[in-house]
Amino acid sequence: MAPYDWLCSFEDVGPAVLALLPGPEARVLVVGCGNSPFSSELFARGYRRLTNVDNCASVVAAQRDRYPMLEWVVGDCRALPFGDGAFDAVLDKGLLDNLYCYADADAAVAEFRAEAARVLAPAGRLVALSCHDRAATLAALDDARLWACAVAALANPRYPRIDIPEYQVAVCRRGGGDAAALLADALAALDAGTAAPTPGRLAHLDRRASGRRHSAIVAGGESHGGGDAGPGRYPEG
Repeated sequence: MAPYDWLCSFEDVGPAVLALLPGPEARVLVVGCGNSPFSSELFARGYRRLTNVDNCASVVAAQRDRYPMLEWVVGDCRALPFGDGAFDAVLDKGLLDNLYCYADADAAVAEFRAEAARVLAPAGRLVALSCHDRAATLAALDDARLWACAVAALANPRYPRIDIPEYQVAVCRRGGGDAAALLADALAALDAGTAAPTPGRLAHLDRRASGRRHSAIVAGGESHGGGDAGPGRYPEG
């Protein structure tokens, strides 16, 4: 079961996600993680308090073996196995698109929305990426009883090879935060090139060829281009 990003990769959307998440000290829950290497990319940029959940036990087992430095949990996004307020951020990359395929899609989306809000801290945020249009994404997430929500388009750099011209990026903020301002600032920084930099392809993506685990590469402080101070250096610790 090789790593695979079916919706979009960190290379595609990493700067936008980094601009929208709280800092690396944040407790982040990645929902519907699948067999994506996305969480390992976040780990390589300093995010150490990552929890990943998926309802497929075999996928979770494979990911736990592949990236043992991360926490992997089997669970249903409609009934998350975590306490109230356990996370500062919830990251959804394509989970909504999967829920749209359920027999009772509206109920599944509503249950996920409520659970995501429940596990967020009072000032926490949900960051979501979807290949559906703005109206569908907003309809799925907007709920004034839970949070403030904003949605904007993010161009797909792989278009037209991948026949989706843009993704929708959504931010939902608990505690009365201004979601639209947060999203606008992040996208402005992204357009201006001042968002957190995205290193080139990282050494841990060559694990299958090298036989070395990503955790060992990080522990050894290896870098991939840019020198010791360059953006390609793995964080220490």
